Amino acid sequence: MTPRRIIATAAGALATVVSFSAGLALLIFGNVISSAHLLVTISVALAPLILCAFMVGYAVWWLVLFILTLVLPEQGSPEEH
Repeated sequence: MTPRRIIATAAGALATVVSFSAGLALLIFGNVISSAHLLVTISVALAPLILCAFMVGYAVWWLVLFILTLVLPEQGSPEEH
């Protein structure tokens, strides 16, 4: 893997974990739902939350890779292309 892809993958993974953790914390500690229905509500909302976290991570990965492609020069020998 090129250094650009490593940086972009790390940024995307970090964004995925942070957005999932923040969303889960808002579901649990947001005081929007009563404690009697907390487990059911979180179980139902878990799949959309994971999907949104994945989409945020992918968007960050793509954006970081795009910016690094513009900023960093191509590394490697010309024979590889």
